[in-house]
Amino acid sequence: MTTVALNKQVVEPKWNTTKIQEEVARTHSMLYLTAMNFVAKHGGEKGVEEFQTEMRNHKVEHYKKLGVKTPLDLVKAMAEFEVNVFGSKVEISGDDHKAELKYNSCAMWNAMKTFGHLNTQQEEQMGRSFDMCMQNLAKEFGFKGESKFEGEVCVLSFTK
Repeated sequence: MTTVALNKQVVEPKWNTTKIQEEVARTHSMLYLTAMNFVAKHGGEKGVEEFQTEMRNHKVEHYKKLGVKTPLDLVKAMAEFEVNVFGSKVEISGDDHKAELKYNSCAMWNAMKTFGHLNTQQEEQMGRSFDMCMQNLAKEFGFKGESKFEGEVCVLSFTK
């Protein structure tokens, strides 16, 4: 029997911000798709609804801790996270009564399409699910939420 002893080597972080964001988007999207598939398979529509409600409740709690009170507060908080954590390309505009977040490139969506191998029907269902999620998120703050998809560009509007 042969024994091999490896020398210990400390691994130093070497990834740049872009690489980190790509990997975060990839792993987060895969976790989300895996969870949704599992919940749908074992919990049916009711399970999916409960899962989405729980996910939304965590977002609402986080945004409330950040002090979100207006549509502009909400799009600022959402955009800051999307850009810094996932590397999405977004623009925001508006005021305390109406604000928009425009995804010129959504890193999570791109990762889901690339690594999730979604078919057209799944992409359409996810778009509808995202729209409903944004409407329900808006309601939690007393806003009206709407999503508009124009090809790969998505515009979220929140109105007080």
